[in-house]
Amino acid sequence: MDIGKILYLALQGFFLGFGPCLMTCAPIILPYAGTKRTWQEGFFATLSFSLGRIVVYVIMGGLFGYFGAFILKFYYSSGIYYYIQAILAAMLMLIGAAILFGKSVDFKFCGVDEGNMFIVGMLVALSPCLPLIGILLEIALLSKGFFSGFIYSLFFGLGTMLSPLLLLGAVIPLVGGRVDAKRFRIFTYLCGIMLILVGLYLIFRRAS
Repeated sequence: MDIGKILYLALQGFFLGFGPCLMTCAPIILPYAGTKRTWQEGFFATLSFSLGRIVVYVIMGGLFGYFGAFILKFYYSSGIYYYIQAILAAMLMLIGAAILFGKSVDFKFCGVDEGNMFIVGMLVALSPCLPLIGILLEIALLSKGFFSGFIYSLFFGLGTMLSPLLLLGAVIPLVGGRVDAKRFRIFTYLCGIMLILVGLYLIFRRAS
């Protein structure tokens, strides 16, 4: 295992986490974190979201390392990508609607509420942006098998976690925590609407 390649991919993940990953993930996770009352709840919801992404990264990296880049062509040509996008959009809209009506959406993973965001994180990772596709292709070229692809993707994923997203996820509940119950309810309404709008955007982007 090449330590230099591992550090290189971790560094790429770090810079990607400050750019495209932050721009893609912030509109999804931060409105959800904003419905929490404490920084701990917001932090762990964001952490769960990030861990969901890493789980998918390491699996995809391992598959790319073993099968090569042609698996990406199959992923898009088979239409799986578009089904994942539709599921992600539906889940975001469902969570947003539940927030608007003061209900809970029970997609718990391992019995914790943050499991909602773990699943969403997995779906986001299964809908890779162009920079992430480039990284996966790079891992396919660098890897000599499933294990090396797994390790490279793991350190890349850990690099993406070292971004402002975790800090923002912890800070945003403090905004709602400073207001009274009535204003906090209005704040959560806005968060729910934002999640619905992100879901609608994914649907219309797919249709265009």
